[in-house]
Amino acid sequence: MNIYLFCSGGFSTSLIAQNMKNEFKNQGYDDIEVAAYDYGSLDDVVEEADLILLAPQIAWVKSDVEEEYPEKKVMVMDMTDFGSMNGGVMVDKVRKGLGI
Repeated sequence: MNIYLFCSGGFSTSLIAQNMKNEFKNQGYDDIEVAAYDYGSLDDVVEEADLILLAPQIAWVKSDVEEEYPEKKVMVMDMTDFGSMNGGVMVDKVRKGLGI
């Protein structure tokens, strides 16, 4: 499974992506890949994404992304969770959202 995080530049999401990747591994999910990208590269990598996770600063694009890619699961990170960079909290929310 590929979880791709997107923000306006890709820098802030790379930190939380690494924290999430570590947490998934700690929970025994070795088959889950977590990567961060700037929003401008969405069209280039979306084919491989199972979950599109948007940073709060680009939450306004959620409906557009859902419309353009209806087969993809799209979620938005909560501002507090994003700010904390807590991979465990984000993994729990993603697992709940995906039903895993």
